[in-house]
Amino acid sequence: MNELSHLIEESAAKLFEGFALSNGAEEMEAGVFPEALWQAFINDGWLQTMLAEEKGGAGLGLAGGCVLMRLAGYYAVPLPVVESLMAVYLLAESGQAVADELYIPVIVKAGLTDAEQFELAGVPWARYAAGMVLVLPTDNGCSICIVKQQDMQLTNGANMAGEPRDDVRIKIQLLRDAKPVDGVSVERIKSWLALGRAAQLSGALQRTLEMTVNYATERKQFGREIAKFQAVQQQVAVQAEHTSAARCAVDASMAHLGSEQEWECIAAAKITAGEAAGISAKTAHAVHAAIGFTQEYSLQLSTRRLWSWRDEYGNEAEWSIQLGEYFMQLAGDDIWHQLTKQTA
Repeated sequence: MNELSHLIEESAAKLFEGFALSNGAEEMEAGVFPEALWQAFINDGWLQTMLAEEKGGAGLGLAGGCVLMRLAGYYAVPLPVVESLMAVYLLAESGQAVADELYIPVIVKAGLTDAEQFELAGVPWARYAAGMVLVLPTDNGCSICIVKQQDMQLTNGANMAGEPRDDVRIKIQLLRDAKPVDGVSVERIKSWLALGRAAQLSGALQRTLEMTVNYATERKQFGREIAKFQAVQQQVAVQAEHTSAARCAVDASMAHLGSEQEWECIAAAKITAGEAAGISAKTAHAVHAAIGFTQEYSLQLSTRRLWSWRDEYGNEAEWSIQLGEYFMQLAGDDIWHQLTKQTA
């Protein structure tokens, strides 16, 4: 990343650290949108992070957005960072107006029936959004349709982290206004959303590891720090390995955006981050014991997100099946080349 990217990352880290010290997470879980945090986020222009400079953005693209998403995961930011950045990016790519409002991108499956309405399950933050950016498959790629809040019927829900995950019913006639997006498939957009979650997971994994190491070096049992017990050392070492693997996989995906290996790198990143989430959360709570589950102790903010995010935009089992099927379709001589080829 260039010097501008580093400056932006430092600025975002300072902002998100302030968010972590606020009561935003408590507000969100109590059913109140953290409006002050959201206004601070958009007032600094973070919604345009991924947009090209000629479109009024910072010009950092999807890779730059992933850096922001990773920081949001590290600080357990109680805002729809992935969704808001991706919605603005998709709107700009489709040539539509971009406003400082919350829109949520949602993939719509093919084969809708002739019924008057259809339902979307577990839409992130839908109740607080100005609308949704629906991504629909077409013969030539995909199309995008904007549905406003007043045209949605909502049933509130939440994931394990307390983040809003709402069921939404929409009249199918609204899809007639969809506009085509050239050169981008539904599967590719889905993979971008999965990469965003993987980036958040890598941030939460890093935070969980740091808290575990710090606690193990401070907590004493039988007259010495528990970090000096070989059993604890071994568990934390495995946790650190999986955390590092997840970050490396996300970094590799960011480096291969726009290349022939983009999709399979993202699939590997979501798989690796999802597997690491289970191991990291289990180890962290084993080391922390009872205190790790208390509301007053911030470990649960990270581990509940690990448990939730690993299943969103495809869990590791789903991505493993897709990745396996992809390689099974390759000719025998092409598999090794696909696994080992380099990109510029």
